[in-house]
Amino acid sequence: MIAALSFATNGFASAPTTPDSCPPESMDLLVYLNAQSSAVDFMTNVLHMADHTTPAATVMAEMMTNFKPIGSHTQHICEATDILYADPAMDPVDGQSGDVNYPYGDIKVLLTVGEYLPSNGYMLVGVPDGMGAMLKDDSTVRIVFQSESYGPMYYESYPFIVNPDGASFTGSHVMYVDYDRDSLAEFMSNGRSAEGMVKDAGNLIESVYNLKGNLVEQRSEDGCTTHPHYSNTDPEGCGMWENIMNTGTPTDADWLMQSLCSAHLEEKHQWGEGIGVEDDLFITNEEWTRYVTGSNYTGIPAHVIDIATKASYAAGVFTLGGFEKIVEVNCGHPDYVCFSPSGYNGAFSVDGTSEAARKNAMGKRPDGTDYVFPQNVCPARLYIGKKGYNAKGEPATDFLSRNGLAYGHLYGFATNQAGAAYDASNSDSGRDGWHKTEGRANGDTVSGAFYPIDWQWDGEVKTFMHDGSWSFQHKPDSTDSTIEFWNPYGNDGTGGKKTEHNSPDPYGGARFMQTSTAGYFGIYDFAGIDLSSGFPEKIPSTYTNLQGEVDITAQIELGGKGMKANGEPQLTNSDKYSVADDGTITDSAKVTFEDIDGFEWLPPPPHTHSHLGV
Repeated sequence: MIAALSFATNGFASAPTTPDSCPPESMDLLVYLNAQSSAVDFMTNVLHMADHTTPAATVMAEMMTNFKPIGSHTQHICEATDILYADPAMDPVDGQSGDVNYPYGDIKVLLTVGEYLPSNGYMLVGVPDGMGAMLKDDSTVRIVFQSESYGPMYYESYPFIVNPDGASFTGSHVMYVDYDRDSLAEFMSNGRSAEGMVKDAGNLIESVYNLKGNLVEQRSEDGCTTHPHYSNTDPEGCGMWENIMNTGTPTDADWLMQSLCSAHLEEKHQWGEGIGVEDDLFITNEEWTRYVTGSNYTGIPAHVIDIATKASYAAGVFTLGGFEKIVEVNCGHPDYVCFSPSGYNGAFSVDGTSEAARKNAMGKRPDGTDYVFPQNVCPARLYIGKKGYNAKGEPATDFLSRNGLAYGHLYGFATNQAGAAYDASNSDSGRDGWHKTEGRANGDTVSGAFYPIDWQWDGEVKTFMHDGSWSFQHKPDSTDSTIEFWNPYGNDGTGGKKTEHNSPDPYGGARFMQTSTAGYFGIYDFAGIDLSSGFPEKIPSTYTNLQGEVDITAQIELGGKGMKANGEPQLTNSDKYSVADDGTITDSAKVTFEDIDGFEWLPPPPHTHSHLGV
């Protein structure tokens, strides 16, 4: 099945449950509202959509015009080729699909943001991003997805309410839609919309726990909160919008859940009996944010959602540098879990030079050299967690502890292989440089090992100056100073590319695939892992390149489609394109993959090779 997620209008973040049936007798709206508190809440949400310049009645009229059940939309945003080159020819019609004669498969719409669930008015919110799917029961498929939204930085989503005291979050939401399993199995072979197979929908987050394991409270008006969302405060719960966040104050929410980007759904023991996490969970992450330079910000963590209880837990074990995606991989031991985290490592929109100076004033690197700000100064990473232990290393049974997400070690891939390792005499060496070497081919390898960093999450919330994100600038092997973490451009290069999407081996091997915003990707194989004696001092590993940062135009097959509006075939990536007043066109027209912002290593059909979804 191939599904398309598209968006139309903003809508309710959260709507209360309404009665199962209509009132037994006719009554006017005011009488009905007086007797139905849930209906009052629903109408309050509707009127809440009005602002100072848009009367509530206008908002109500606009909303009702576009108010359609989940799955009812069938038109596509994506198109096979620009409509100017459609065959047979067609005229553009606002709100209708363009050319949908896709050459290599079919696409149908599962849901559209702005649609609602008729039984209770729950509306889908934001720009869809990371997602996952599982069987809720034998007859129901649950699709979980999140919205990548930025609160007051660009546009605010309507808040979702959590916890007993009603703390509220704007920004990104995590939602679910349940579909009838049999109907979904037949969906791609019929012409019907998805509306008839929708069974339920709602917020996947009803409780939020912070980095200290406390339920997040409403934001205090005096600037300090006892149990805050630490992504927006200093370690004491103070600062927030005045001194920490370099953005406006949310209009109608206590906190900002900033830019939940990609995500992964992990099922209990997915690698075999007793192997893997102990609960079905959805792991997501705040990706980037904006802090005030020089302030005592803490950073941004991963968030792990217990699907059964709809509780979200901030997890500090991966560092607090922010992430693109975190996926579970198989390390084959019932007492441990393994995850591959990927992302920026400090995209905070601060003055990196000033922040590095603050860090160096606290102490330089162990080798006596100066730190640079850590954004993108990091290798491919592997986390190993011990199940059943809390952040202090004590036996525990809480959600994060039993799933190995409270106590563990973070590792990074390091090497000293000639031609791959960073060479100070060659500014274009290191991981990024190696991948764009002319002639870089599928199958080229780099030998190395995953080494633990000299930092471990202990449950104490500190400023980002104390975070493990800086540790990838340290020498990982005390016996060999030539070995360094395989960062984009060594320990001092701040112009490297981001480790972007990653994906576990669907065959269950001890390996994962890692991409980069530079457009390259390959496999990190750590089959030599041995957890019989606890956390290893190093894990021998080999990286195999599948796609370098090289010209891929000859590999692209458009199948007779793929024409751009300017009449050129879509053989390049134009992340920068503009037309001047005099008609001059500026086009980056990159011939490599670029910003791989969606990637999954897919299990194969019988008797075929596995596939990559890019």
